Amino acid sequence: MSVELVELSGRLTDEHVDWITSVYGPVDAKYRSADYVRHQFVDNPYGRSVNVFAVADGGPVGHCGVVPFRARRGEEVFAAGKLEALVVDASHRGGSVATDILSRLYPLAVESGLRPLFGLAPPAVGRIHVRAGCHLVPTNAPAYACVTDPASFGRRRLAAGALAAAQRALLLFPRSRPEVGPPSAADESLAVGDHSATAWTVTGADAWEWFAGSGVLRVLEAPGSHALVRLDESQPSTVQILAWRPQRRGLAAAFALLRTALALARAHRAPTLRFQPWRGDEDERELARACSLAGFLRRPEADLLLYPDGPGVDDFRLTPFFYVTF
Repeated sequence: MSVELVELSGRLTDEHVDWITSVYGPVDAKYRSADYVRHQFVDNPYGRSVNVFAVADGGPVGHCGVVPFRARRGEEVFAAGKLEALVVDASHRGGSVATDILSRLYPLAVESGLRPLFGLAPPAVGRIHVRAGCHLVPTNAPAYACVTDPASFGRRRLAAGALAAAQRALLLFPRSRPEVGPPSAADESLAVGDHSATAWTVTGADAWEWFAGSGVLRVLEAPGSHALVRLDESQPSTVQILAWRPQRRGLAAAFALLRTALALARAHRAPTLRFQPWRGDEDERELARACSLAGFLRRPEADLLLYPDGPGVDDFRLTPFFYVTF
């Protein structure tokens, strides 16, 4: 069966939104919702996206898209593009369909004004992007991680369980289930980061309503503080602390937040709780110190996929807002 590549640059129709849900929904449960896909690909700050579909017998059998992000370098604001939702149906794997999609997608996105293109992907998917012309750059952005559901680690669950017990020794879970709510306009300050004059970056404050409206960001209340967290309720996935605001600085407030966040992760059967420092302020340093004392492992983030090669593209400062609502 022959495969045709269909290029779409602009505002997706409802039919094309349904195409994405049909091919990528089985991979990521969030994408089973047309409302979620529309929010990310259609109702983003630029009102458009760039997509390439592989089509056979009138229906989609593959896809990858680029979603515009507001990025900045110092005071300069520009459009970058996030590579997202690469998939090929099992009936067409083993050939060159994925590489063909990407080889067509990258230049199309750049021509539409999105530069640079970026993405985070597991190694197997990253290798496909590299074959198609992307390059990998280390992020130099370590995150703190704690095991919260050892059963999700399969054959490694015994080792994960031992590690989880050691990590929780200083924290002791509260008995009550934590409550979380949607972020409001007042929480936008938690998404503000330092804007380097040389490195480009993405922060939540540059498109706060879009990030907050994704359904993935939540505000978690803890004794003496509250935090902005990532909680994907469509599937068991990592709970991530993005930023927090204590009423009074100190390790007591930081440990109280970690206890509450760990209880949230357990309640949702998330395999891990993560915290990636990115703001560079005193509150963040205190929380990082509490993570270290509680035995959280310090692990590097995955390398960042970038396209094209060129001056300034590799000079970036990673924040969670590169990926957090996807």
